[in-house]
This record gives sequence, structure tokens and C-alpha cells, in this order.
Amino acid sequence: MDLLDKVITKVADIPHKPLSSATFWLVLVLVIYLFAQITWKLIPVSDGAQTWRPTPVNSSSRSDVNIGVLQKLALFGKVDADTAKSEAEPVAEMITDAPKTSLSIQLTGVVASTIQQKGLAVIASGGTQNTYGLGDKIKGTSASLKEVYADRIIITNSGRYETLMLDGLKYETNGQANKQLQRAKSVRKIDKRKNQQVAQDIKRSREELLADPGKITDFLSISPVRRNGELSGYRLNPGKDRELFKRAGFKTNDLAKSMNGYDLTSMSQSMEVMAQLPELTEISLMVERDGQLIEIMFSLPE
Repeated sequence: MDLLDKVITKVADIPHKPLSSATFWLVLVLVIYLFAQITWKLIPVSDGAQTWRPTPVNSSSRSDVNIGVLQKLALFGKVDADTAKSEAEPVAEMITDAPKTSLSIQLTGVVASTIQQKGLAVIASGGTQNTYGLGDKIKGTSASLKEVYADRIIITNSGRYETLMLDGLKYETNGQANKQLQRAKSVRKIDKRKNQQVAQDIKRSREELLADPGKITDFLSISPVRRNGELSGYRLNPGKDRELFKRAGFKTNDLAKSMNGYDLTSMSQSMEVMAQLPELTEISLMVERDGQLIEIMFSLPE
């Protein structure tokens, strides 16, 4: 108890004013510190960015993941094949407005073709005849050849399309021959020109026909076909020699539409190409078979 009394006595001797001031400032600093801690707790603090690192994998271990299953899920959709094809294919320009030309030129012959850039036209201009291909400028004019059909050509003159009909034919907006050529853009071809057996058989048949035209029925049966009162072609069927008919690439009921670019639905052009048969060395015959156009080509040995 003596020690405790001494401590109390010593404390009582300490001046109260300095002690109160020190206690006040100590408590004030403590309160400010606590308020600061509370304030910082209320403010959200973002975590520091961490760099992602892949988990190391042992290269010697084998993976059981089936990639094929993931590919079949089509997470990003599937390609529409028809749409992709239609976008890739260029759209062919269809010339619908081509009035009759007023140029002093004359179309004396054409070699129409279902293959682009293969058509030819024989045009008389300035007293001379010249053969022109697509894109060629016509002599004596500022016009150039645009398209070649079986009965006409389309030219570009001063920035517009114009039509020049084959000499002797009447101008009309659209002929049957042109429609057939448009349909024949993707025509299937049967090329027998290098078939020696067919060439020799045709040679023998040709010699017999030239000696006796009436024997044509031995090899071929031809009959005109009319639809809505208009000639739409000639029906081809085998004659007595059915093997030659088959080897040449024909089938029963083929409908002949054009020959060497001449429209067989036009009587005038049919007569013209028939008159040239004795001089022809090659024949390109367009036939319609089951709704599809087929070009059959074969040689005529001299």
C-alpha cells in the first residue's frame, strides 16, 4: 500500500493542464485516423491487372478432344452454297432495247456461236466485205460489233445499241433463233469430229446420198414440227441404219433447232444451209433433247 500511495501522490503532483492537452491531442489524432480508415473502406478500389499465363501442358501427353465434333456445331453459321454460287457468277447483260440501225452497211453472213467471243459477222461497208469478231470496229463507221445471232447482229453506235438484220430478213424485236441461242449458253456438247469410224461411215453415206438423194431415208427420218402454227424445228429419228444414227451422237426424237448457226425454224435459212451441204466439211447441229439443248459436231470428209 505504501507503493500505491507514493504513485498516487506523484500523479497528483503533475500539472492537470498539460496532461489534459496531451490527452486531447492524442485522442484527436486517434479519431482522425479512424475516420480516414472508414473513408477509404467506402471508396471501391480496383484490383491490379494480372497478366494471364497459359497453364503449361506436357507435350508428350495425348489430347482426347475431338475437333471434328466442334466443327460440326457450326457456331458461326453455315455457308449457303446457292447464295455463294449466285454471287460468284456474273450476270449476263441482256440487251432489250436495240432499234434498227440507220447506218449504210449490209449484213451478208453470220457465224453465231453459243460460246462467248466466238461469233463472226460478214459486213459489207464502203463497197467491200470484211469479217468482224466481237468488239471489232466496223470499217467506215464509228460502230463496233457487240453480239452475233443467227439472224442479226447487235452493234454499238454512238453509245447506244442498234440491230442490223441479215440481208433479206425483216426486222423484228426478237426472233426464235435469238431465244434459242440465249438458252444455249450452257449447252452440252457431243464432239464426234475426231471419231474416224463415224467419219468414214458418214463419208460412205454421203457418197450414196449424192448419187441418190432418195436414200436419205435409209439413214435418217426427218419431219417438221410445228407449235402454235410456227415451225419449231425438225424431228430426227433413225432410218434403216440405226447404228450410224447412234454413233453420230443422235437419239430418237431429237429436235433439230439450228445447223452451223443457221436457224432451222426459219424456212429461208433452212433452205440456205441445205444448199451448202455438198460443200460443208463440218456440221454443228443444235438439237433439243428432253428440254435441254445439245450441240452435236461431226466431220464430213471430202
